Amino acid sequence: MQLVDELSMIYTTCLSCYVSFTHNKTPRYSLAVGAFLLSLAIFITAYYHYLQDPTFHQNAYALLTATVVFRSMYVMELTLRPSASKKQLQREKAKEMGLVSDVEVKMEVERQDERDLKILSQMWVMIAYGLATFLGGFGLWTLDNVYCGRLRGWRREVGLPWGILLEGHGWWHLLTGTGAYFYIVSFSCHPWFSFF
Repeated sequence: MQLVDELSMIYTTCLSCYVSFTHNKTPRYSLAVGAFLLSLAIFITAYYHYLQDPTFHQNAYALLTATVVFRSMYVMELTLRPSASKKQLQREKAKEMGLVSDVEVKMEVERQDERDLKILSQMWVMIAYGLATFLGGFGLWTLDNVYCGRLRGWRREVGLPWGILLEGHGWWHLLTGTGAYFYIVSFSCHPWFSFF
């Protein structure tokens, strides 16, 4: 049952990885990424079952999670940062084709850039909260693993209900869930990221 609990983290992160790498891509590319991630999930499952070593699972999960987070931040910056986006080229083409005047282009560019920078700022704040919460939960879980015997003794001494506060594994679930929530909400700030 422990494998079922832990492997669901891998499978969910593989789904997030699939979404972050295949948005606006061709069906053929999406199929290839899906096949790769399915193969990776099967490999992780089989190898973890063979090893029975939680360190392998933790490293695989951390690597997948970091991949999703860094890919999403890259796409976010590329899409929203005015200096890095393709929007400027689109605006210049519209101007060259005579679809809008110089004043209209300038006003629209300023409006969109201001809006995008505001959205980008909000997204970075949410990402910072999410990462801090997620890493805090991971830190508590690690401490719980290292000092399990001592914490168990303290929980018995303190008793209920306060002993619950020393449950590092429980805090891991609450804080990583909250961190994941912040991550998902941060990418729902902009319509481009509505795939989350």
